[in-house]
Amino acid sequence: MRLSMIRASVLASVAAIALAACGGSHGVVPQGSSFAPMSANGGVASIGGDAGPLALATCATSPPQWMWIFKGACEKFTLKSTGGKFTLGVYANLSVTGSIGYNNAKSPATIYLSDAIDKNGDVLKNKGKAFPPYKGEGTTIVYAVADNQSTQAITPKSHPNVPVIKYVITDKKAFPGNTCGAAYLAKQKNGLFGWTALPGTEPVHGKTVTISQYEVPKGLALPPKGNGLYFAINCFNK
Repeated sequence: MRLSMIRASVLASVAAIALAACGGSHGVVPQGSSFAPMSANGGVASIGGDAGPLALATCATSPPQWMWIFKGACEKFTLKSTGGKFTLGVYANLSVTGSIGYNNAKSPATIYLSDAIDKNGDVLKNKGKAFPPYKGEGTTIVYAVADNQSTQAITPKSHPNVPVIKYVITDKKAFPGNTCGAAYLAKQKNGLFGWTALPGTEPVHGKTVTISQYEVPKGLALPPKGNGLYFAINCFNK
């Protein structure tokens, strides 16, 4: 009788621990994300394929995004006058990390960085106008937008050995070329948006390319809330 009671007690304890472990595994936000994962309509987006059924953090609403809204990965980070770093989750087999360097921000600004590939409806129209694709050399593999939530316009500053902006892009499959470049979208003197290629290109190493810009390109600035700063990465054979 005593042995039966001990055995029953042990089994009950094991069952309780198992249930607690299962219950604690639901609703866990992936580490590294600074806000809860959301889909375009505020729900939870999932990634399939190689990444598995992991939650993907997105922010495809206005706010925090302005103008053309990207439905890919998204991260919220703080940009200080000394810079800030970001890490996006895997979207369309691509992962993006990087940084924005020194700048003239008078106070820390909240920035949302999002990406998209401009396929399958993952870029929403802006006031009925479609997003203007970048037509650089080779193939544009990904777009990114930085949305400033503050009322200050932020201009980058050059600093010894510190990139003005840096993107490290990894493709789980393969890049469509051995060299990649970048461009940014901004309003031109005529008031229309136009793409400007950043100087220099970078070689692809395996499945990763690092694009670093050390000089401040003319006209490059992070506008105040209500406008976004858009980037494109294109790859080609050189």
